[in-house]
Amino acid sequence: MNLKSRLFKKPWQHKDPEVRARAVRESEDPELKAELAELAQRDESPTVRLAALKKINTEAFWLDARLRESEPDILKAADEFLAREVPRADDAGMRSERLEWFSSIDSPDLIRKMATSAADVALRRAALERISAPGFLGDCYGQEADEELAGEILARIDQKSTLERLSQQLRKTRKKRAQAAAGRLRALQVSDGEADADQTAAETLVRRIEALSRGENDQGSRSEALAELEQQWSGLDSPPDTFKRRFEGAANIVRASLNRPPPRPAAENEGGQSEDEPTQAPHEPLQEAAEHIRTTIRQARKNIKPVELLAGWDRAWNQIEEISTADQALKEEMLPLLRELQAQIEQQRTSKPSGTGEKADSSGPAIDFDALLDRIAETLESGDISASHGLIRELRSALGKLPQKARPGKVTGRLQRMEGRLKEMRDYQHWSHNKHRDDLIEQIEKLPDTGQHPDAISAALKEARNEWQRLEKLEILPGDRKRFAAPPGQWRRFQNACKNAFESAKPYFEKRNEIQQETLEQLDRFIEQGMALAGEERPDSKLLQQYMRKSRQAIRRMDDLPPKSRGRSAARLRELMDAISARLDEVFEQIELTKRRLITEAKALSHEKDLKTAIDKAKALQSQWQKAGSGRRKLEQKLWEEFRAPIDPLFDQLKGERQEQKEADKERIAELEALCRQAEELAGLNDSELATAEGRMAGLAGEWNSSTGRPGRLNTRFEKAEAKFRKRLERLHEKARAEARGKIENMADAVQSIWTRRSQGDTENLDTEVPAIDRDQDDELTISLHELATRLVDPEIADEELGELARRNGETARQVVVEMEFLSGEETPESDRQLRMDYQVQRLAQRMSERQGGPDLETELTELSRRWYASLPQPPEQHKELARRFARSRETIERMFGG
Repeated sequence: MNLKSRLFKKPWQHKDPEVRARAVRESEDPELKAELAELAQRDESPTVRLAALKKINTEAFWLDARLRESEPDILKAADEFLAREVPRADDAGMRSERLEWFSSIDSPDLIRKMATSAADVALRRAALERISAPGFLGDCYGQEADEELAGEILARIDQKSTLERLSQQLRKTRKKRAQAAAGRLRALQVSDGEADADQTAAETLVRRIEALSRGENDQGSRSEALAELEQQWSGLDSPPDTFKRRFEGAANIVRASLNRPPPRPAAENEGGQSEDEPTQAPHEPLQEAAEHIRTTIRQARKNIKPVELLAGWDRAWNQIEEISTADQALKEEMLPLLRELQAQIEQQRTSKPSGTGEKADSSGPAIDFDALLDRIAETLESGDISASHGLIRELRSALGKLPQKARPGKVTGRLQRMEGRLKEMRDYQHWSHNKHRDDLIEQIEKLPDTGQHPDAISAALKEARNEWQRLEKLEILPGDRKRFAAPPGQWRRFQNACKNAFESAKPYFEKRNEIQQETLEQLDRFIEQGMALAGEERPDSKLLQQYMRKSRQAIRRMDDLPPKSRGRSAARLRELMDAISARLDEVFEQIELTKRRLITEAKALSHEKDLKTAIDKAKALQSQWQKAGSGRRKLEQKLWEEFRAPIDPLFDQLKGERQEQKEADKERIAELEALCRQAEELAGLNDSELATAEGRMAGLAGEWNSSTGRPGRLNTRFEKAEAKFRKRLERLHEKARAEARGKIENMADAVQSIWTRRSQGDTENLDTEVPAIDRDQDDELTISLHELATRLVDPEIADEELGELARRNGETARQVVVEMEFLSGEETPESDRQLRMDYQVQRLAQRMSERQGGPDLETELTELSRRWYASLPQPPEQHKELARRFARSRETIERMFGG
């Protein structure tokens, strides 16, 4: 260093801290940049160190300063920077420093922000460990990107309502997580004794097989799905009887849909095969030819070549040296299709000579009878009776529209054969369903003697009726004359059996309904009391926990309530539990955050040099700990042990307390200054944000009023900011009222103007004078005036009718103006003096008859204004004078009450 540099130091080396800080902030000297790190770490002035840190403005320096410094301004600036920058990127090199900084943070908002938006998984995990609210953990579980961390979150959620919500919300977006949440819920229910493992598994299997019976299967083959479900069902030890019946009923439905009708008896024994003979497979080439024919017809190809198909069948048949029973049965099965192919060949032969000389009737769209017959054959082959019936009706209708001679004989004959086959299938279906109905009747007739629970009897009756209706729907097809498929005698037997079974259980249901009604009344009273408790400003946490426990017990016993009330009662109980849970979460979270803060402060006491101050603070912390109350049991003991660990050794020593008290005072003043700055920021918001900030200002005012030892200068500063905020808010409200009033005045002027023009015969473009409105935001008076204006421009309404309305309105308006002049004390013209005197007498008599005082001046003005606008439109020759008198009186009254 030369002599000049020793005599003339740089500005950032000046002995005055303010000069040094200003130089650091403003100078761009390269030498300063080289010394910024040294200034940020070792300068004796906190102001200079803060200026240097802001100049460097990197995460590494802010982290170092946050962990090393004790100055409130530096700590606050560091927290603001780190809270903004740390969540943005994952930096493994600074992970330990980040976690150490984050452990000292006790802001609930920042903790939740880290839990949801931090890029570093370790930071999110650390934040989530400090959060115990089940609802928030559930939200984090749904959006967490790391699967391992999501599993840890799920393991910490023990609130059943949250798990139920997650299993429903994530069902479509994140199916695996929804299944995991459902599994966690079932495990909790089993561990709490609410359900056993077999019952839960049985309920799941029953839901799956019932969905399969309804055709809701996206897993592939229905037969494979049925086999899998039956295998899982057989693995259950003791499923409930109710689920057994439901499973077997659904399984029977699936089996019935999979089993095709058996072959006709004539086809069974036609080949001479006895029942004891082993089943033989058809000749392989013949079987391949049959499958080729079926596939070609089923795919409804336009270029079907019946000659080639029949030739392939004949070649395969002629190759057989010895015709077996299986070959003969396959031939009988293929005969309808072979005849159809032969009919197509004959039709092609007869249609070729016609050439172009014969043209079909072009009066309507041409119908491809062969293609329609092929579709009928395909649906008959697949066993779809309903679709076959519909196609045959369609073909019959098309043939009926043709003249008798124009109906193709080949088509008619082939259709008759298919109708015969359909009748056979329907007869077999009817026979099979009647047998099933007899089984249902027999089962129901046995119900009263089985000794089953009445609920089981009711469930069995409901299943039987549903099954009966299902059979009816399968048999009754469009166009059938009969309304019911079951024979009348069989239906009467079914009805009598159901009636007898229900009568056996009826006394139980009546008594149960009486008990359930009493239970419902008790539950309603309990819910009302619980909601009142949850709505209190400072509810007793122990009493809230008691209500939560009883609510959980009640929602598990919905069967004790009338069936029609269960949904509403369950919803009300969930609402109550949500309200209680929210209040408990608020209370517990605040307690836990307070105690974690106390633990952090207790750990800081080990660094306190003045032991007497440390002991006094330890006692104060113990007092705060007791006042904070009890939190969740799982964390309470652990937190207490953490709190006692740094405090116990301090009671063996003695030292002073000044420095600690000074630090506490600085922190308190810094908090108060922060509140002042927040209040000033709210007072300076723009108009669009000001209206929504009233709650935040109220919160700041409450926090300010709850603070003790506030300096006078800060009191004045806060009160000034609050007064500015209130004044601006009142002006904003006044502006809104003025705008609303102006809109009403504009609409009223439009109504009177429209009537004036119409009464003078000027009706051109009247509808353009009707102002537009917003029915979602405008008040009722504006909407009413808009409807009146719309009516005035309606040419359908006679002028005489509107003139009579205006005349009556003129009388009403005159009365309103007289009353306004009476209230305001303004002079009334000579022509209306008698009206004023009559009103005075009427008002005096009313006051004398009423013991209580009348409405105040502002209320009367509002009512009179409403009546004035309701008196529009008025006769044009009267309106101008009446409006002038009304405006003059209203202005006087508003000055009287400061409106």
